Amino acid sequence: MSALFARPLDLLDEQEAAIRMQFARICILFLRRLCLPLALLAIFAALCVLVYGELEGLAWQDALFWIIHPYSIDYRTVQNATKFFSLFVYIGVFAFQIWIAERVLVTIFSQQGREGWKLMINEASIAGLRDHFIVCGYGQVGRTVVEQLNRLKIPFVLIETNEGICRQLLKEGLFVLQGDAKRHDVLKMAGIAQAHGICIVIDNDADNLYITVTARSLNPSVKIITRAGQQRYAEAIRNSGADEVIIPEYEGGLMAGRMIEKYYPIH
Repeated sequence: MSALFARPLDLLDEQEAAIRMQFARICILFLRRLCLPLALLAIFAALCVLVYGELEGLAWQDALFWIIHPYSIDYRTVQNATKFFSLFVYIGVFAFQIWIAERVLVTIFSQQGREGWKLMINEASIAGLRDHFIVCGYGQVGRTVVEQLNRLKIPFVLIETNEGICRQLLKEGLFVLQGDAKRHDVLKMAGIAQAHGICIVIDNDADNLYITVTARSLNPSVKIITRAGQQRYAEAIRNSGADEVIIPEYEGGLMAGRMIEKYYPIH
């Protein structure tokens, strides 16, 4: 039992790692898209500094200031060649600005960029939730729970380990965290301290028991609804702090029995 409840201290939080990885991908994508225009802009600026130095005998700092701020050039004191060259510099800098802006926009609206922004917006939105429900697991039972919460317009956060499912749910606009609900940090990111309740419907009784204990320790007043697959686990989960324990197979059997009674009345 001690091994079951041992906290994996040396593991990195999955959700934080996913966010950092996505942010790193966006940064790398930006660098790749902007590498060429920025490199050519640096070369262009260096050549302009040299030409201004030859034409007007400027120090490189002053020449660079003229490139950045062409309105600082006094047309009454410079040569005609400098005036024509400054027009060329102005057009060149303007063209580079358009090129860089185009690269930035293309990157932001690319698939990776859109996913990154959605992930960061999703995290910020979850941090602002209060009096919501947390759903652990998006299996067959979890899907039904999510459908009911959506129908009742109850705010919720879904915790799921499958990356593909998380991406799809993010596209659908749901608040979702990719990670292991057994982790303290994942539950904290889902807002367990501010949550009204948590519904634990993972298809693993040992995991559900662990999450029940963890959730109760993080928020003593939270309402806990837990799924159990076996009767012996149901009692252990209830004793560990769950307010309600559901055994889908047992509930399904009861419903089937009621239907049999309906169609085969006993006289």
